[in-house]
Amino acid sequence: MRYLTLCLLMLSACAGQAVSDAGADRYSVTATSAHGVVAARERAVRLANKYCGRNSQQAVVESFDDVRLGGVLGDPTSSVVFRCGVPNTTALSR
Repeated sequence: MRYLTLCLLMLSACAGQAVSDAGADRYSVTATSAHGVVAARERAVRLANKYCGRNSQQAVVESFDDVRLGGVLGDPTSSVVFRCGVPNTTALSR
């Protein structure tokens, strides 16, 4: 029974990281980190880039919404609103 409960908790934690449609070709994802707001932001951006990377694009961040005492266990959370765009490669072409 303990293993089933643990598995369900892990699945619910992963489900909370789903990318949602924010309208007008924008998306949102929220991440939590026990290491502070900056780490939560970094994790949210990684999730956004992973989402956009499926189409060979990268996340273009529009805004962050930070909550210092949020999350499942009181850890800081950060929500990022982003668009998917083509990576900027002009610096590499010089």
